[in-house]
Amino acid sequence: MGTLFGILLAIAWIIGLVFARILTTFIHEIGHALPALAFTNEDVQIHIGSYGDEENSSHFTIGRLKTFFKFDFLHWNIGLCKHNTVSNYWEKLIIILGGPIFSLFIGVVLILLLLFNDWSDLIHLIFTCFIVSSIWDFIVNIFPSKNGIIMFDGSVGYNDGKLLSMTIQERNLPASYFEGIISFREKKYDNAISIFKNLIDRGYNKKNIRLRLIDSYTDAQEYDNALEQFNILFEKRQIEISDFAHIGYLQMKKGELASAIISLNKYLYKYFRDTNALNNRGYTFLQLGEYEKAIHDLNTAILHDSNFAHAYNNRGLAKVRLGQTDEGFVDIKKSKSLNDSNSFVYLHLGYYFQKINQMEKAHDHFQKAKDMEIDFHGIEYLIETTRENKF
Repeated sequence: MGTLFGILLAIAWIIGLVFARILTTFIHEIGHALPALAFTNEDVQIHIGSYGDEENSSHFTIGRLKTFFKFDFLHWNIGLCKHNTVSNYWEKLIIILGGPIFSLFIGVVLILLLLFNDWSDLIHLIFTCFIVSSIWDFIVNIFPSKNGIIMFDGSVGYNDGKLLSMTIQERNLPASYFEGIISFREKKYDNAISIFKNLIDRGYNKKNIRLRLIDSYTDAQEYDNALEQFNILFEKRQIEISDFAHIGYLQMKKGELASAIISLNKYLYKYFRDTNALNNRGYTFLQLGEYEKAIHDLNTAILHDSNFAHAYNNRGLAKVRLGQTDEGFVDIKKSKSLNDSNSFVYLHLGYYFQKINQMEKAHDHFQKAKDMEIDFHGIEYLIETTRENKF
């Protein structure tokens, strides 16, 4: 009888801990969501059981707060709060700290209730489950973790402690740093580059400033300068696995395709669900003529994000290159329906019409891509070679 009681008690403890983890995860995310609702005017989302999977989750909405719940036994203890970015330092701090504070508060309150009241064994068991879960939530979130968290869309996020550390570091930077961020957001890349370079020259040689400079160089299409900054980070031994996604992208844009594959392989070995990195590696394979490998990566990207326009567009061209013109055309049209502002859609449509020997339509689509200021060095050649067949 004693053995049976022990087994039943262990089962009850496990069940109690599972439900405690679900509820305390919800409470933790509410701690982020409430200040986010107060400091922003947009909707706020809470995800329990996933890092952002909307399609496979049940949900309910209260005002601007939408809660998604996905019961996955392997991931029932994870959660995410999604909200618009806030620029005010103290508002950022409150939103980040809200989750751990709520977790700690629940744990402390339950400990006090246990200490100063005479409860039954069942209540003791329930309270203990919640105390353990709440304190665990606080500990794993308040201490910074170097390892990124793979979101459902494949992007990389960080725990509360890491975000808190990053926010505090930014607070200690001069006002010009935030002017640089504003310039970057307004697409005034030359001004942002000047500001971040000046900060580094003045001795503010932190990695996050150099990464801001790299982002500015990248969006200004100054890929050589961006890679040079990464080389400096290599020399300083400040490179992390997460940096290889950006390095691979820059190498791809420069045409250093073999190096790009190596960099993206390093990154995807760990962050294997990152749809952007999968798309970039797929596009790199496409440029190398390895169309089957390209389609494999692009299929995986689409599996994780069924509305990923760029992946459909690149997969379409890979199929066209393999002679699967009808299937490729369907993919490119799907991409266009999702995002018709992507100049590469018109480039790939041009390739499709060129493949089926409709040169006039090919010329028109190549010209459209150029008019949209496509970042593709061979566009003039394509326009001219199809122009000869047009007239």
